[in-house]
Amino acid sequence: MAKTLIGTPLFKDVSLGIEEGERIGLVGRNGTGKSTFLRVLSGVLEIDDGTLARKRGLAVSVLPQNPIAAPGMSLRDFLLEGESPLAALVRQYEDAVHGRSHVDARRMGILNHRMEEEGGFNLERRYASLCTEFGLPDVDTPMDGMSGGMIKKAAVARCLAVGADLVLLDEPTNHLDLDAIELLEKKLLSSTFAFLLVTHDRAFLDAVCRRILEVDRSAIYSYPGNYSTFLEMRRERWASLEKADSRRETILKIEMKWLMRGARARATKSERRKDMIKDMQNAALERPVGMGTFSSASRRLGRKILELKGVAKDYDGRRVLQPFSYEFGKGDRIGVVGPNGSGKTTLLAIMAAGITPSEGKVVRGDNTVVSYYGQSADGLPQAMRMIDFIRSKSELVTLGGGLVLEPERLLERFLFDRDMHDQRLSTLSGGELRRLQLVSVLAEGPNLLILDEPTNDLDIDTIELLENYIEDFEGCVITVSHDRAFLDGITATTIALDAGGQAKLYPGPYGEYREALHEMAEADALKAKADEAARHAAAQGVGSPAGDDTATGTGFPGGSSRAKSRKASWAEKKEYEGILDQIAALEDEKVRLETLFASGASPGDMESAGRRYAELEGLIESRTARWEELAALIEA
Repeated sequence: MAKTLIGTPLFKDVSLGIEEGERIGLVGRNGTGKSTFLRVLSGVLEIDDGTLARKRGLAVSVLPQNPIAAPGMSLRDFLLEGESPLAALVRQYEDAVHGRSHVDARRMGILNHRMEEEGGFNLERRYASLCTEFGLPDVDTPMDGMSGGMIKKAAVARCLAVGADLVLLDEPTNHLDLDAIELLEKKLLSSTFAFLLVTHDRAFLDAVCRRILEVDRSAIYSYPGNYSTFLEMRRERWASLEKADSRRETILKIEMKWLMRGARARATKSERRKDMIKDMQNAALERPVGMGTFSSASRRLGRKILELKGVAKDYDGRRVLQPFSYEFGKGDRIGVVGPNGSGKTTLLAIMAAGITPSEGKVVRGDNTVVSYYGQSADGLPQAMRMIDFIRSKSELVTLGGGLVLEPERLLERFLFDRDMHDQRLSTLSGGELRRLQLVSVLAEGPNLLILDEPTNDLDIDTIELLENYIEDFEGCVITVSHDRAFLDGITATTIALDAGGQAKLYPGPYGEYREALHEMAEADALKAKADEAARHAAAQGVGSPAGDDTATGTGFPGGSSRAKSRKASWAEKKEYEGILDQIAALEDEKVRLETLFASGASPGDMESAGRRYAELEGLIESRTARWEELAALIEA
């Protein structure tokens, strides 16, 4: 089959099949037609050539890349939207039950019978169950005001609940928090339906896919296995192609020597041989254009880049971000994680001066230059030409190593061919627009780079380019991301926000932080089990045996209690490594507040500082007690 859009062949001569229960990932650079391919499979778009055969009665469910809830729509209405015949039946039934449509008793009886026979009541139960699992509110809640993450969760629930034979997911992890992504992984791994998904999330591809389709220059290649296997097999395929192309070039050189002989000699030679030479010339291996490395010219970094002093934020009288203090320095690589609505974007916007904190203070260094890459490209000038947009940022861009590029050359470096430079931003795909936005941000040459969900809508090649950029970047990088491979690759410290907007600092990237959480959860579960056993024994009036080291700690000769003899966990060791720095930072903040008290500040500042000073006393005391506890464990 083949498909062309706006004169560009997205794919041609594609032949493939999808079997029942297959788990397929579709990858390729932005603009290669991945989303279009999903729309063809769903039946929304017709193919231009070839045939597309579907199993009789095939039920297809689609998760769009950017689901939209109409104004005034309730969560229930949103869940019942879509083309699913079962969802349409439930809509009819709900309208009849709630009086939104007039049906007589006979028609109501038929609807009730169909709901039982076709599983309509089960669908409503599945909606309710999935909404609970994904942390969504009651189904009668209005969608107005819901975050992009909440809408995406609702769309995932809607997509998975209908019991389709084939599920098509376009960027399913975009806007989901990390807990929701891990839940979606489990749902897909335990599913029986076939699915095909487009995503840039390499960890997600590795976890759930057992076959990878790659869109490359209008062709689609199939590889068995997950994403890591695909990378290895693609390297092998290209090595084989390079070897064959090397043989072709060797033979072509010999043939060209023959062709370059005198005209009389050529005239006596076979026309067939000349045609073969032309064929060999046309058969040159078309190598993919690389997305070369990119780094900004470094700016002078002062001693201080950015400091947050007890910053907090309230909206409509509700605190969404609790007071948080931290001083960011040169070379910091900070990942910010937490559930949807926990204040991650708010924290980044405060750092980037996009919003003013309700409490606390943001101090920037004299030489700090901030570049902020937001969560979407909504604010870009859609009517502007691509080349004019980049020129508005800078007429010349100085890269690392002193290389100076004009905007045209810079765009080409990011695979925007010259024939695209006059395109309006409104004509670009979502991924191309985000890539252009990234070019504009990095070209500013910052020393503080703030990234809010930077991997949304970017292809994997661009994400890897960004990772390489950050690796060579001398300044400070702070990022919110749901992409686990990206977080583990570029961050060294994690700021974790809970649902109440309380931030805690953990040494190590996201993977280590999650491992620490699992270890602490296991330790808590073991303690709860031991406590329950002790309570049960006490209720039965049973004392611990004399030799039981869990009771008095004097069971075996020379022994001690299990609590005293256990080794410190990995998480506790990591916590111990950073806790003195935390205590020192709190002490420094306390000294700064004492200086403020002596300076005769305004009554408002004094009141706020007084509250924070009282908090610090308790924090220092609790952190010091925790340090003593950890020290005893580690030194045991």
